[in-house]
Amino acid sequence: MLRSNRWRIRDEEEYTIALAYLRRSFDKSPSFWRESTNKDKALKALQHFDNTLPVDESVFERLNEWIREYLSEEQLGKLRVAMRVGKSRNRHKRTQVTLDKAVHERLSNQAKALGLNLSQTISLLLDRFQEKER
Repeated sequence: MLRSNRWRIRDEEEYTIALAYLRRSFDKSPSFWRESTNKDKALKALQHFDNTLPVDESVFERLNEWIREYLSEEQLGKLRVAMRVGKSRNRHKRTQVTLDKAVHERLSNQAKALGLNLSQTISLLLDRFQEKER
C-alpha cells in the first residue's frame, strides 16, 4: 500500500468523482469487490460521507483514510482510472445521459436524416420546441 499513501484526493472535484464511483461500485460492479473480505464494512463506512459541497480538507483526509483502509492496490488503480476519466469529462463540459433504447434509436435515425450528430440533433429539437412555446 505504499503507493496509495502518496496518491490523495485533494479537491472537491476529485472528492465528488471518487465518492460517486465508489458508491456505484457496490451496486453495479460486483467484480470490483470480488477479492474483498470487508465489502460490508467498507459500505457501512462509506455511508458516512455526504454529497453536500463545499467540503474541507478534513473530509478529503477522511476519504483518503477510507481508501487506504478498504481498497487494494488493484481497486485503487481502478479508482484512479475512473477519476482520470471523470476529470477529463468535466474538462470537456460534457454530460452523460442514459436513454432508453427506443429513444436512442429514434434520435439516431433523426440525426442521420438531418446529417447531424446526436448532440446537434437534440439541440435542434430543443430549439424548435422552445420556438413553438413562444
